[in-house]
Amino acid sequence: MLKINWGTKIAVLYIGFVGLIVVMVVMSMRQKIDLVSEDYYNKELMFQDKINEMKNNNSLSGTITHTITNTDIELQFQPEFKTRKVTGEILFFCPADASRDFKTVVSLDENAQQKISLSTLSKGMYKMQISWKDESKAYFAEETIVIP
Repeated sequence: MLKINWGTKIAVLYIGFVGLIVVMVVMSMRQKIDLVSEDYYNKELMFQDKINEMKNNNSLSGTITHTITNTDIELQFQPEFKTRKVTGEILFFCPADASRDFKTVVSLDENAQQKISLSTLSKGMYKMQISWKDESKAYFAEETIVIP
């Protein structure tokens, strides 16, 4: 049986620890880190506007509802917007990977609905952020959705 003295055991333990640290450093350097937004400081300064837009949305008769079908995401806006001219944008923000983010314009039909094709989105979790305006006010709504 081979006997190893205590000095060799300490050296092996030390080399193993250093090897573990080197592996962890290499893995952390390869990790992709995406910012929530490239201009997050400017957006933070305008956050009170977002709060006001959320209050405007909460004062409406209902909320925006969504249904995920096999081919589309169907958004149903509040009934008030059937007769109003609405402009804005919808952002599907993927917290895990900025390259999967998707932005489109708000384009409602006569029933205050909009369909967005699922082919434009990858599977996974998104924060759907809807910013829109009518003739008098700006609105904002945010909801977490999962694309199957």
